[in-house]
Amino acid sequence: MKFPICEFADSAEGFYSQCASCPIDSSSAGCALDELEDGNYQFEGTTPHGGVKALFYFKDNEGNQVRKRDAIHVEIHELDAAGHLMTILYGMVDPEGMIYLKNSGSEKTQGQGSIQ
Repeated sequence: MKFPICEFADSAEGFYSQCASCPIDSSSAGCALDELEDGNYQFEGTTPHGGVKALFYFKDNEGNQVRKRDAIHVEIHELDAAGHLMTILYGMVDPEGMIYLKNSGSEKTQGQGSIQ
């Protein structure tokens, strides 16, 4: 699947990587993420695991919720049409793109390497 689907970057293979580390404020017209009232972010559309929505939880090294631009870690929850959790992706936000650390499912996510 190609991502982002925003107006700021060319589409590239992979999903979430460019979006999680993008410096563009989500309030900008054309951004694929919407900031929610609780400070988390939401993507609405088809997700890699067949969901219809993804929630982004950006955190610092202590696990506190922070704005996207201040994040070190990200947790992405993919939800189905009924709002049920389908998968959770854990990663580190990096200026070059998100590095996947762990997927809650048994299948590997694109960009996810083995961790020893």
